[in-house]
Amino acid sequence: MFERFFGKGRSKAAAQKAELRGDLARAVELYVEADARDDAARIMILRGDSEPDPRQRLLFFTQACRMATKGHDIHREAQRKRALLAVTLAGDAAISAVARRDTLDAAKELEEVGENARAAEAYRLAGDKEGEARALAAAGEIDELEFLLSEEQHKDRQDRQKSDAQADVEILVTSGRRRDALEALDTLLGKNADDMRLRERAVGIRGRRVLGRVVRMALSGERVAFVLGDELTLGREGTISVASSAVSRHHLRIFRKEGVLHIQDLDSRNGTQLRGINVTGALPVHEGVELKLGREVPLRVVPSTTFPEAVDIDVAGERFVAALGKGSLPIPGWSMKEAADGWVELHTSSDSPAYLQKMALVPQATVLVGDAFSTDREQDPMIKILGA
Repeated sequence: MFERFFGKGRSKAAAQKAELRGDLARAVELYVEADARDDAARIMILRGDSEPDPRQRLLFFTQACRMATKGHDIHREAQRKRALLAVTLAGDAAISAVARRDTLDAAKELEEVGENARAAEAYRLAGDKEGEARALAAAGEIDELEFLLSEEQHKDRQDRQKSDAQADVEILVTSGRRRDALEALDTLLGKNADDMRLRERAVGIRGRRVLGRVVRMALSGERVAFVLGDELTLGREGTISVASSAVSRHHLRIFRKEGVLHIQDLDSRNGTQLRGINVTGALPVHEGVELKLGREVPLRVVPSTTFPEAVDIDVAGERFVAALGKGSLPIPGWSMKEAADGWVELHTSSDSPAYLQKMALVPQATVLVGDAFSTDREQDPMIKILGA
């Protein structure tokens, strides 16, 4: 007991001497040996104050907090210094989840030691508006508190307006007004350029647009390539693409003239043959015709059995249905058209509306890949859009 009592006394005396000669690291060790942990914490604070590296300084203040007796002035001072430094290190930039937790801890410590104004700053950095308001009130910063509350009210209004606008966009999408939905999304992005969810939604809709004159769909489960427009061409670069070196870029034209279906070779390099003889001029087709493009690629053109006023075209083993007119679909009152901007639209009549899930579509609905249209809310889809 004698050695324990007087040994601690000798260690404390040695610690005080080490402190006087500036050997602070040794002083800490000796104060700990002497069980004078508050003195050890005081020295750790001194070491932190003289350390140029802020990260190392933070470590010294943290160690001082662990050494000092809770409630002691030394402990409160270590808390204060550590918390202030943590807030300074956090800065004004966006902080990570880990840094946010550390900043919140610092804010709470600053509240504990009465540094309410700095606590409010820390809560602001961490995004804790409730904590910031509480700290500002405790600090008596009434003007800043009123500004914060006003700012929060403004932000709440903006968030509600944004949420309402997003809900309106979804209604536009499900009702078939996708053009309007994209315009609304672009307006929202103009005000919320960093909102990745809005950006992804706009990109998703644009990526699913059905553009051009060929619409690939499933009609009651059967795959069909529906070609829109009053006429079409076949060729390597035609409305219907035929990948064959025997076929010219624009090889053959199919159209109606005075209600009669016609075909016309477009001065192709290898010609179009009917029973081995080259076709010249516009040839009327009544019941159907079988041809060869460039003497190699078989082509069959006959009136469609499923699409009103359309023709079936079988070329190179692939089947197309060409509207050659208003694009009527097998469902009465329904048709498809290519709009001026290239976006394919589904046109329906008031007597025969189209439904997307349980939502009735507008009479001129812009089409997206994945759309599944039905004639009634309770029916299975009649048409599913597969692509362009």
